[in-house]
Amino acid sequence: MLELDGTTGTLKLTLRQLQAMPAMRYATLHRQLKQTFTYQGVTLRDLAARGGFAGKDLRVYASNGYFTTIRASDYMNEPIMLAYSADGQAITTLQKGPLTVVLPAQPARLHTTEYGAAWVWYVERIAPLK
Repeated sequence: MLELDGTTGTLKLTLRQLQAMPAMRYATLHRQLKQTFTYQGVTLRDLAARGGFAGKDLRVYASNGYFTTIRASDYMNEPIMLAYSADGQAITTLQKGPLTVVLPAQPARLHTTEYGAAWVWYVERIAPLK
């Protein structure tokens, strides 16, 4: 389950509801796993629009207590996604799933140390930065 904490309340989306949204798919290297996967999921841009906070910096929260901020200028202009499948299969816990933020292979700036924190695993909530 994913929670979108918007200005009008919390929207809870099941995996099935996420899968019913327009999907994006691309291959990219998961640096921590040292493996390339073809991920499929929903863009953060679409999720922010659904939550009513598109264009605002996002705070992405994981079930293990980790959180990070993703700038609006990045997710509004690049296909950063919340992935729910890798190579056509559900993302396992060992692969940092079931929901994980994935950055595209290009532009290269998204694969610098600065953006390493954007790869949030075990995502459970997204909210606009207050």
